[in-house]
Amino acid sequence: MIDFLNKNLRKTLFVGLVMLSGKTFSQEPRISFTTATQANDFQSGIARVEINSKVGFIDKNGKQVVVPRYENAHDICEDLAAVEKNGKWGFINKAGKEIIALIYDEVLNFSQSMAAVRIGEKWGFIDKKGNLKIVPQYDEVLSFSEDLAFVKLYEKWGVIDKKNNYVAHPQFDKAESFSQGMACVAIENKYGFINKKGIKVIPLKYKSAKSFVEDRAAVKTDNKKWGFIDKNDKLFVINNFDEVDNFAEGLAVVRSKRKWGMIDKFGNEVIPIIYDFIEGSSENLMVVGVKNKYGIIDKNGKEITPVKYDNIWGFAEGTARVSIAGKYGFIDKSGKEIIPIIYEEAYNFSEGMARISIFGKTGFVNKKGKEIFLEPQPFNKGELSKLSK
Repeated sequence: MIDFLNKNLRKTLFVGLVMLSGKTFSQEPRISFTTATQANDFQSGIARVEINSKVGFIDKNGKQVVVPRYENAHDICEDLAAVEKNGKWGFINKAGKEIIALIYDEVLNFSQSMAAVRIGEKWGFIDKKGNLKIVPQYDEVLSFSEDLAFVKLYEKWGVIDKKNNYVAHPQFDKAESFSQGMACVAIENKYGFINKKGIKVIPLKYKSAKSFVEDRAAVKTDNKKWGFIDKNDKLFVINNFDEVDNFAEGLAVVRSKRKWGMIDKFGNEVIPIIYDFIEGSSENLMVVGVKNKYGIIDKNGKEITPVKYDNIWGFAEGTARVSIAGKYGFIDKSGKEIIPIIYEEAYNFSEGMARISIFGKTGFVNKKGKEIFLEPQPFNKGELSKLSK
């Protein structure tokens, strides 16, 4: 343990000395911003950054690809990013070219090559060339999913296709987007499911319900307990749980009284319901918690890491973010700490890079521990003295 802490100390001291010397791990010069910076995860090779209350994008070497000039922006999605300037929204491509004019009062990200846009109080949809495919006429909308979108008119939700034909006229009080050919809907707090033709294939009889995932949907019955049904409304998992999550990688998290475990699609208890906390399977591993400490187990319940961390977040790209005593680092799927636990902030890996912060300096780290800082501000002597203690 002492050797590991010494490695952490050497690592942190090295980071400080690198910044003092003006050197960087990056193969490209890092961007020369001198003000506080915020960054989002990488999507399609670029990340959203905010400098001086203006938003732009950088690549994985820290190089500006879109100069910060916008008031707001969404992460890139389907190769286009929504941006706002002077209170109006439009879309740019990865090179920063404005593809769709900034004329809208609000927009949602593209989904299935269609983006919801608002003009005044009404919503419609455009394509990737900026053509208005569905004239703004709805009070609210959800993005397209499986070629269908829910739209709200006069306080009721209906379903349209991409040609603005009604599949189901507005009639529902609540709705969720289509998933696996079915959509969860509710009228007067009774939940059921419709198919892509708008037909009620599972009666609206449940107290609550969640979308279909992996051919199962969670439903709450009159006894106020949760179970799971298939698409024929057959109760595959008996309604016996106080709380459940959707299936992920063949398993679902369930709670009975105050303890958590996991079941398979037939209701068999795979991970005993003994934990104070459990997170759904990600990359075939699960985070579990006991008395405010966290560890990792596999699908057989085998311990991968001891329950020793103050927090752990699920695996992404073969790594998991962990924290001890307010500092953050990363472990791999064997439980080995591959990025030292030294950062003040850290976020999960996305496209091989993870956002990190140390001594208020924001940047990214790759899986080999190489860092790119967005601000070339040197560590001061006080900060270095903290490292030497």
